[in-house]
Amino acid sequence: MKFAILSLGLSLGLGLCLPAAGNARPAPAVEHPHAKAIEACAVAGEGAPARPVTAVADGRGGSLVWLTDAEANLWLCSADGASQVQAYKLIFDDLLEGAGAQLVTPIILDRDGKPVQPAPDPLEMAALACQAYLDGKIGEVAGKVSVTGADGLNANWLPGYFVFLETQAGETFLCDATPNAQVWAFARIGEPLGLGNPVG
Repeated sequence: MKFAILSLGLSLGLGLCLPAAGNARPAPAVEHPHAKAIEACAVAGEGAPARPVTAVADGRGGSLVWLTDAEANLWLCSADGASQVQAYKLIFDDLLEGAGAQLVTPIILDRDGKPVQPAPDPLEMAALACQAYLDGKIGEVAGKVSVTGADGLNANWLPGYFVFLETQAGETFLCDATPNAQVWAFARIGEPLGLGNPVG
């Protein structure tokens, strides 16, 4: 599967220096809000460091970082507030293998081609897909959705959403899904992963 790759344009700690007027001092460098997480994620896998694509806040004090490797594979990395990598997953194919389509309510049109009922909420559809995958993966019925948000990959394809799920057993899972109920990544969030080790 081919993925559209976005340009990040991060200036990790370089900041923006404008021409000084008179004796004014240049503005201090402003560090990118996800710089430490990006740095940790870039070296989390084996081999050469991965190239960052984009990063977003995960709503839990950490960051979600998208990266590409030397073979142009797309990876999703989760790093906590201390920049410890919690998950590092290769985005390859729909983990539900198309079964999420059953969750999507068909859009019924009237004679004028207008929808009879409102379209389903995209974030809600992504969360339902994540809950369905959790149920099928570990038999945990519809884990509670705790934190959600846009995953940052909004250009040239269907925008996606990240969903954190909490189980009755106290476990936390990170899922990334689309509004048409495809699941692209799923990972247990627990002990930080060791850097430089296979983490996919």
